[in-house]
Amino acid sequence: MCMSINPISFRSRLLIIAVALFMSCLFLQVYVLASQSSVNRVYLAEIEMTIDRGAYDFLVNALAKAERDNSPLIVRLNTYGGYMDSMDMIIDLLLNARVPVVAWVGPRGAKATSAGTFIAMAAKYIAMADGSVIGSCQPRSIDPTQPVDPKVLNYAIAKMKALAERRYGFNDSRVEIAIKFVTENLDLTAREAYALGMVDFMADTIDELLVKLNWADAEVIKLSPGIISQFYSFLNDPIVIGLFFELGFWLILIDLFTAGIQVYGFVGAALIVLALFGMGILGVSATVIALMIVGAALIFLELKYPGIQVFGFAGLAMWIVSIILMYREQPYIEMTIPQYAVIASLAVGGGFLIFYLHRLRQAMRLRARMFDPKKLIGMVGTAKTDIKPGKYGVVHVAADTWTALSDYEIKAGEKVKVVEVIGLKVKVVPVKEE
Repeated sequence: MCMSINPISFRSRLLIIAVALFMSCLFLQVYVLASQSSVNRVYLAEIEMTIDRGAYDFLVNALAKAERDNSPLIVRLNTYGGYMDSMDMIIDLLLNARVPVVAWVGPRGAKATSAGTFIAMAAKYIAMADGSVIGSCQPRSIDPTQPVDPKVLNYAIAKMKALAERRYGFNDSRVEIAIKFVTENLDLTAREAYALGMVDFMADTIDELLVKLNWADAEVIKLSPGIISQFYSFLNDPIVIGLFFELGFWLILIDLFTAGIQVYGFVGAALIVLALFGMGILGVSATVIALMIVGAALIFLELKYPGIQVFGFAGLAMWIVSIILMYREQPYIEMTIPQYAVIASLAVGGGFLIFYLHRLRQAMRLRARMFDPKKLIGMVGTAKTDIKPGKYGVVHVAADTWTALSDYEIKAGEKVKVVEVIGLKVKVVPVKEE
């Protein structure tokens, strides 16, 4: 007689599968914890600044160091936000990081609003200290009476949605909460964000955060923005860009109206180059550049035809509009009282400079009437610098210095004779000693 073997019941099979799944999850958890506990070094990049090109440059270097050592990077955020283009570059940087990136809004009382919230959402983990705040991401309009540009607003909403879906998953209710950061300027405290599952940890100190990440034994290397990053931030400020451009133009103009070889023009050219570099052209729009050039041309017309003065003040107005447009291009930066005060000072200072150059022009015309430069012909003076054929130098004639050129090579200190006057420049020949 054959014995029948009772097959394993369906309930027993489910139990075996459940145990197998539990053991697999347990093994995976142990593996993850073991890999985390093997972290020997952690880099801490502290962002207590406006989100601008300087912040981006700083994080590029910080992430490069972390990736070089294959170590995690913790980005401590305490910022009101900043510029959208710099924010986008930082988001791309963190999303493509080859090491884990943790965004920590700390210590207590810290904030990561506006662009800071977007950056936090791009990290692998988010932690917040008790008393900290996250949110308020709606782009600003520079004119409070006008609504935000719909294109900018829609882009910000889509950007936040994409980051939230990547973090929480598609159709997760937390995605809608993240979108409200933009559409409703929603703010969440650390406790609220943690209760809603928007952040992964609450940690008041870096040591507490390391414990929760299971990196308690890791060496912490603190990184702060260096001089170069701070310099980039300085040049990225629209006020600085406008000021450098205007000062550069004034210095070049003063050089043109001053006899002799001066350094003003070179300094002015350097300031203009720095202004263009700060714009990202050497990326602010061509409209701003065009307005600044038009403004410079108008001021030049004022100096060419003094007395009207409308041209000069119109040129200043062009520069002020250019600065405002540069702020308008950055919906995550707000013009506050200090910015308006600097713009007002720029306008007043520019007005005084226009008046000064106007009087200087009048004085030069009066001097031309009182003393005809043609009378210099035949006068003898002294070369103050070496003069080579085809090159300019400086001579001292009739108790004044003049830009000079010659067909002969003349050494500094030699006697020279004026043979021709070309505008405000003189042509000289060496005087042979008898």
